[in-house]
Amino acid sequence: MNPNNLKSFKNDGFLIKDNLIKDKYHSELFYLFYDLAVSTIKRNKIDLEYQLKNVDDIDYNRDIKTLDKILLDILKIDNKLIGELYDTVSYTSCFLKLVSDSDIEEHARSLLGLRKRNSIYSWTHRVRIDPPKDERRTYGWHQEIFYTIAETKFIQTWCPLIRDTTIENGTIEVCEGSHKEGIAKQTWNEFEGRATQIIVNEEVVAKYNQKKLPMKKSEILFFDPHLFHRSGNNSTKNEIRFSLVGMWNDTTYQKFRAPLPKFVSRTISAKKYFERKV
Repeated sequence: MNPNNLKSFKNDGFLIKDNLIKDKYHSELFYLFYDLAVSTIKRNKIDLEYQLKNVDDIDYNRDIKTLDKILLDILKIDNKLIGELYDTVSYTSCFLKLVSDSDIEEHARSLLGLRKRNSIYSWTHRVRIDPPKDERRTYGWHQEIFYTIAETKFIQTWCPLIRDTTIENGTIEVCEGSHKEGIAKQTWNEFEGRATQIIVNEEVVAKYNQKKLPMKKSEILFFDPHLFHRSGNNSTKNEIRFSLVGMWNDTTYQKFRAPLPKFVSRTISAKKYFERKV
């Protein structure tokens, strides 16, 4: 990696790299989301006031608004179905191809100070689906250090998917240089119906320049786990903000231990299925 990029990363706490997210990934994810949305509607016998097109009859560059409309209609009927779709995407082949792109991995290793052959571990890589004026998973200023594997060494990634992110649709915001604070003073908050909020105290945030980062869909943001950051508010009328979030962990780090996978069936358990069939 260019030494100037490393210097900028260490000084600011973040680095935006262009031309790392290939357009084919956005296209594949668009068709994936559309296909899964249509399957969700059919599986749950949801009646819509319009006719759905087959996935082969839509076009990425022409029909993004169509995808917005379908997902927003599903959300109105049952927001748990969006959660199921969200979980499905994270184990599909096209999403895993994006996450494991060799160019992205190379930059993550460099910023972690690792060698070319050192292994890095993906943690919580997901596509966020943020509809307009929905703040259930919108966080205040926070550090990622408490939203991950405890006592580990990692680098955070974030980027737009399917469309660019703008101030209007709530692109990511950062406090420049705030990673130098180390672990800041913050409070642990739990609110009914919302994700846990571990929020940096306002007087600490006030020390730093706050910057909104509109980003093109070819760009990816790498940032330090101690950097204060948050999502903006999606103030559009009917535009979903799609974005990639996730972390790359250094497996050579002394305290690294991979967490135990925990999968819970949304239908019946394996034992109940066995008892029903045998």
